[in-house]
Amino acid sequence: MLYKVVRGIVKGFYHTRFKVNVIGEERIPDSGPVLICSNHISELDPPLVAISTKREMSFFAKSELFKIPLLGNLISRLNAIPVDRGKGDRQALKKSVEALKEGNMLLIFPEGSRTKDGKLQDLQQGASFMAVKGGAKIVPAAIKGKYNRQKGITLVFGRPIDVNELVAQGKNRKDITVELKEEINNLLLS
Repeated sequence: MLYKVVRGIVKGFYHTRFKVNVIGEERIPDSGPVLICSNHISELDPPLVAISTKREMSFFAKSELFKIPLLGNLISRLNAIPVDRGKGDRQALKKSVEALKEGNMLLIFPEGSRTKDGKLQDLQQGASFMAVKGGAKIVPAAIKGKYNRQKGITLVFGRPIDVNELVAQGKNRKDITVELKEEINNLLLS
């Protein structure tokens, strides 16, 4: 219930403050494990993706945020998974795989950090690892534009990538990561 209330408030704020366009939301599966993988241009990206989907989702948040009174409690109740950035956080990976195995949707920015020049950086293999271990479909996404009222921000969801099918074809995590990067790049150029 809290998630829906907060999402409604944030959605109202975003649509009042920014010109928001969402394309392809219907491509997100209605059920089952899904990993949304997007480029990352701003700290405003996670709420943008969350308000642009019908399904509730989990997301990563840096562990320092959980130590802030009230904020830590709030983001925990909004399905945030704490992650220690800058090192391989096995506990965060374990929790994300568990969330996917339970049939949940998870948001990740596989670049690992925000881009400084707007170009898609190399992707880390954590997303493909989670998708393979969690049996999830990957939905590539691209955030384009500016967070303002003039030009606006556009979020485009691509067609789901069936990771199980790719593994059955002999593809490994590196192959899946390369394919994911190509899909996100294609969405950015569309």
